[in-house]
Amino acid sequence: MQTPLFNYTTLSTRLEKTTRTLFVTLNRPDYQNAFRVEMLFELESLFAWCTTRVEINSIVIDSCTSHFSTGLELNALSGLTATSLEKTNMKLQKIIFAMMQLPQTIIVDLGEGCDTLASEFALGADIRICSEKSKIAFNHGRFGVVPAAGGMSMLSALVNPSFARSWVLTGAPIAKDMLQKSGFITSTYDSYSRSEVISSMLQQIFEIAPVQRIQSKLGLFESLRSQFEQGIVMDKKIAKASMISEDWRSRKPEEKEFAFMPAKSMSYAVKLSLVKSDEVAMTSHTEH
Repeated sequence: MQTPLFNYTTLSTRLEKTTRTLFVTLNRPDYQNAFRVEMLFELESLFAWCTTRVEINSIVIDSCTSHFSTGLELNALSGLTATSLEKTNMKLQKIIFAMMQLPQTIIVDLGEGCDTLASEFALGADIRICSEKSKIAFNHGRFGVVPAAGGMSMLSALVNPSFARSWVLTGAPIAKDMLQKSGFITSTYDSYSRSEVISSMLQQIFEIAPVQRIQSKLGLFESLRSQFEQGIVMDKKIAKASMISEDWRSRKPEEKEFAFMPAKSMSYAVKLSLVKSDEVAMTSHTEH
């Protein structure tokens, strides 16, 4: 038996009582289920509600389309300021951190693939599954941003750092054989076996003693907490430094090729940003 829950704008939710599972579906098909601020606030609200609902054993997160999500809302990217982009990263980072600590076991179904912020979001899951056709990429750099919500520090903690380096520094889709070999994906499915794969996992979770399951998840998180917390601070510093170029504001989604700011221009951009900051400070002082 499934019971509808909540009335969100960007999410659909329902409760499966048989296995005590909360199903959450990203529901912005016209925007490729991109992680805009409204969706992040709704996810944060939902997970806050889940914090005390220990009677719910598991959470399954999928999307209303075959491709899980583009992550970044590419058509709106050029209109984002550095401040708004930073807030988005921090909000997503907070959500990922919360997912790791929720009492429920979280399964994220990445379907036929995901990109940028959506790939980072998946880091918060306990179990990640996807289609055999899935193309998953940490391709932030192709759009002039860095994976600051966890795609540097958390990814390196959850999979072998050599895999993380390759995925982030090339931005290429993760090779099919590497998805499971790296541990990033637990299981894949074809068009006929998806329901069976998910149902089997949910039944296995249901059969685990609830108290021991919750405590085990907490223990697994605590073993990595200090590494995550230190990494998050560094991610924020790296992201702020990279925003000097404002490359994400220049490239249009439809452009196949684009000349980003050359690396040798970085020192000049930093000096220019310092001058602008001084001008803003002087103007503010004069006004007061």
